[in-house]
Amino acid sequence: NPFNAQTTIQYSLPAQSPVIIELFDILGRKMGTLAEEIQPAGEHQVTWDARGQSSGIYFYRISAEAQVEIKRMMLLK
Repeated sequence: NPFNAQTTIQYSLPAQSPVIIELFDILGRKMGTLAEEIQPAGEHQVTWDARGQSSGIYFYRISAEAQVEIKRMMLLK
């Protein structure tokens, strides 16, 4: 899923829950938090503006209740 400048992360919640979406570089260093709030059930999305970042591999982690999902992204400039 290579992207340039920005990407949209889409996710679904089966029930209302606290959500944290964190961003990490290839070395596992936390780069920031894209969302940290209680969200209702349903489809959601958040956009990461990566214009100030270098090309490379990044990861995002979505934590909601007892579920954690980690996905890889590739930034190409």
